Amino acid sequence: MCGICGIARALSSGGLREEDLRGGFPARLEGVLAGIAHRGPNATGRWRNQCAALGHARLSILDLDERAGQPMHDAKTGNVIVFNGEIYNFRALRAELEKRGESFRTTGDTEVLLAMYHIHGQDCLKHLRGMFAFAIWDEARQELFMARDPLGKKPLVYFEGPSGLVFASEIRALRAHPDCPSLSSGDLDPEALDLFLSLGYVPAPRSILKGLRKLPPGCCATYSCREGSGLSVRRYWEMDFRDKLNVSEAEALDLAWTELRESVRLRLESDVPLGLLLSGGVDSSLVAAVLAELCPGKVEAFCIGFGEKKYNELPHAQAVARHLGITLHHEIMPPASLSMLPEVVERYGEPYADDSALPALALSRMARSHITVALGGDGGDELCCGYPTYRHARVASAIGALFTPPPPGDAALRALTASASPMAKALRESLAANIWPEAKPLLRAEGRMKPMKERLYTAQTARAVAQAHADWFLPWLRRAFDRARNPVERILFIDNSTSLPDDLLVKMDIASMAYALEVRSPLLDTRLVELFARFPVRLKVRGRETKYLLKRMAETRVPPEVLYRRKQGFDLPIREWMAGPMRGFVREALTQAAPALKEHLRMEAALALAEEHAQGRNHKNMLWRLVVLALWSRGK
Repeated sequence: MCGICGIARALSSGGLREEDLRGGFPARLEGVLAGIAHRGPNATGRWRNQCAALGHARLSILDLDERAGQPMHDAKTGNVIVFNGEIYNFRALRAELEKRGESFRTTGDTEVLLAMYHIHGQDCLKHLRGMFAFAIWDEARQELFMARDPLGKKPLVYFEGPSGLVFASEIRALRAHPDCPSLSSGDLDPEALDLFLSLGYVPAPRSILKGLRKLPPGCCATYSCREGSGLSVRRYWEMDFRDKLNVSEAEALDLAWTELRESVRLRLESDVPLGLLLSGGVDSSLVAAVLAELCPGKVEAFCIGFGEKKYNELPHAQAVARHLGITLHHEIMPPASLSMLPEVVERYGEPYADDSALPALALSRMARSHITVALGGDGGDELCCGYPTYRHARVASAIGALFTPPPPGDAALRALTASASPMAKALRESLAANIWPEAKPLLRAEGRMKPMKERLYTAQTARAVAQAHADWFLPWLRRAFDRARNPVERILFIDNSTSLPDDLLVKMDIASMAYALEVRSPLLDTRLVELFARFPVRLKVRGRETKYLLKRMAETRVPPEVLYRRKQGFDLPIREWMAGPMRGFVREALTQAAPALKEHLRMEAALALAEEHAQGRNHKNMLWRLVVLALWSRGK
């Protein structure tokens, strides 16, 4: 696990300018490289030619020898790679390459990935089982090839400007480049702002700043320095729920357990200490059960608890640890931990309002004092329908068994969402509950959010963002209807394509890499995800029971009181804190928002929301997003 950065500039634009070079490396890229140093504290590497430069900050996990450092050069082809992540099937790939005459001087996965590109070109992506973001300079083609893993575990952000194409692992690092878009230059994207207030994050490929982009999951991109035609992005992988297996429950359990066990086994490859992040929920507990079976008596786990009983999952984690014979380390997170919030906001580089980012950061810091690699339970909800909305969608599925409602039309949905009439509101609620639950984010969530956003926006911004949420959501809705044949799996498609990579995985990547902790997610193994996509819905949601198959897999291995309880999640008691001990902090943050933000938002309206929340009205989600946005606007 590492940090990567680089720059490429077309020959027609003069390539890398000599005046920008310092010690043979672009001076303007040094700040970006310094900005990813926390991701890889073990070594820093640089490489450049007349068109491109690559930088790398190494966290040594496999093959700790210096010869495995990056950027790594292929003497046979002249190709050069910077790579962040892990290729879990690299040993099998290496054996196949050796049969074809390839030889290796290192024992890790980076050299294997470089050889795979030499043999297969861009089709190498079809063979990789792992989490990754990488860039390869292709010497023969004089082009930069970049790719991101199918599910979006590892990030890659970039912009195109006077210096050419500049990329990095994190937005905060990229903003150190003098050509990067900035808030002070008036580059705030009002449509991205609107999406953030609706979702709590900015979905790919957008960022909060115009021109700064994220490479979406399952996508790769090519930048030609010979032709100077700019960046070309294409999708190489996407979820698909149409092809189904005809299996019994017993057969599905056997297939799923075999694949999960192999997924965990592959993720044990490490030359440094490895442990487990254990929340006490179904997903991490199931991973713990597999890990305890593969490494009996050797597992160390880590958990964060809260003083507020409603939010505290520590007792469940302790029960799992006792049952499986796991050593559990834990800490209690008090309200004073909110002092971490400015640091958290800064680390994410753009507004990011998932309040569980704070305990994720605290958990990563605690775990890193013991281990360098951790397994986690991320992705179980998206793998096997873990949220209540999937259970609610079964009603629409039952109606759909009687007759097949046509896909909702874009124009009708836009008009219905825009209307403020009581009849339109009632119709939105009914359609979202009974006919098109996959459209609930637009019909219900955005319908309820819209009046509050209208209170906040300046008149100019309100006009500019009137269709922003629909413009983003409707293409995903259409693709969901193409890729799944029932409401439950259409919701699953949308969640796996949006909130999973752009919210949940962003949270864990930034939080863990802040302390150079590598987190691996067995439940997000591509082969396991593709297997579960082929299982029928009845194995994912059974009556009112969500995550049915995962619970059946765990029930003989994990205490039953852990499995069959109300879902808690990794959340903070933010609602209570903002109405109590955090009340003054909220007002101070909103009052001190940057002037550039006030061009879009009426901060007096934001302060009114804060007062209403303190008086008992629940504005938790919007108020927290406004606080995060205000803190971010004051940053660098």
